[in-house]
Amino acid sequence: MGAFWSVRRRNDGGRQGVARRELKTVYDIARAAGVSAATVSRVLNGYVSVTPATRDRVLKLIEESGFRPNSNARRLVRGYPGQICFLLANRAMVHSFHSRILMGVENYCRQVAQDVVFATFRYGPDDRFPNDSVPHIIRERSGTEGILLAGTNYPNFLHFLTSLGLPYVFYGNNLVTGSLELPTERCVCFDEHSGGALAAAWLAGLGHRRLVFAGDLGKPWYERRFNGFRAGLAECAIVPGLIDVRDAADTFQLGRQAAATLLRDHSTATAVLAQDDQTACGMLEELRLAGVQVPADISLMGYDDIGEIQYLHPSLTTVRVPKEEIGRSMATELFRLRESGSSSQPVPLLAPGIIARDSCSRPKVFDETVFKNG
Repeated sequence: MGAFWSVRRRNDGGRQGVARRELKTVYDIARAAGVSAATVSRVLNGYVSVTPATRDRVLKLIEESGFRPNSNARRLVRGYPGQICFLLANRAMVHSFHSRILMGVENYCRQVAQDVVFATFRYGPDDRFPNDSVPHIIRERSGTEGILLAGTNYPNFLHFLTSLGLPYVFYGNNLVTGSLELPTERCVCFDEHSGGALAAAWLAGLGHRRLVFAGDLGKPWYERRFNGFRAGLAECAIVPGLIDVRDAADTFQLGRQAAATLLRDHSTATAVLAQDDQTACGMLEELRLAGVQVPADISLMGYDDIGEIQYLHPSLTTVRVPKEEIGRSMATELFRLRESGSSSQPVPLLAPGIIARDSCSRPKVFDETVFKNG
């Protein structure tokens, strides 16, 4: 049975409301004013970041329409319970990656005076729904007007959500379908392939020519990262080595196993891209125990930019995934679906970036001629 509890009550008094005339919601006011719902909320909260002209236009519409920012009235008139559910599937709640996605959701929802509740549950690709593992708030459609789905997911549960008739948006990178193609409907994704290519360009730019990728290619999100890394290095006429570790207890242990393989089978490598930051942490620990110094002996790069890695020694260079932006985009798309009733529209892929810290440097033997011509 999944866990379920409230994440945070809003503390702004409830700004979305109901009008006596035509403009009944924050979204109605926003459309009429030509601004976002978040901007209307900022006006109602007195934020100084709104321009005077925009503030005057919004306030005039509110005055003329008789709009009142009262959440209880909004719920009575529209029949909405006034909350959305952030559902984390098949993942530990404490995982910082999805925690940052939730933070992006909650920060956006606070701006538009929307409650968020949090629930977890586990299921498999062959499970049939409905069943008792589904949190009651979803199974019974009690107390929620939309679902934001994160974690690792499969098509069978998406089909079930569609059958409920509730609007939903999911984090698309961790959908397992048997294909490497990212989904395009009712989802938000970031460009994993380009993240791998960025890492390749960064490490090659430092002068590295003997590079290795370490990860579990049995998972499509890691395979997409490797494919991007390989494609980026191909532009420099470099073929990376691959350490493919399957069925490790967790990603930290996977990293330790990968580091042992690195020292045994890829002893001439000068740089490694780990599939994610936790894998890089495991590799860093195993290399330290073996007396290998990072970055003096080998450069090590992670992927995700989880918060903890900035406190490692050395701090970890990594590919930054825009986790909070993913959360905000998921919430924005859900509200669009809920308010407009229209079909889902593809959301552009979000772009990763490089966060340079201390775990990467030029290789010990750096050939300027190879670098310039390479």
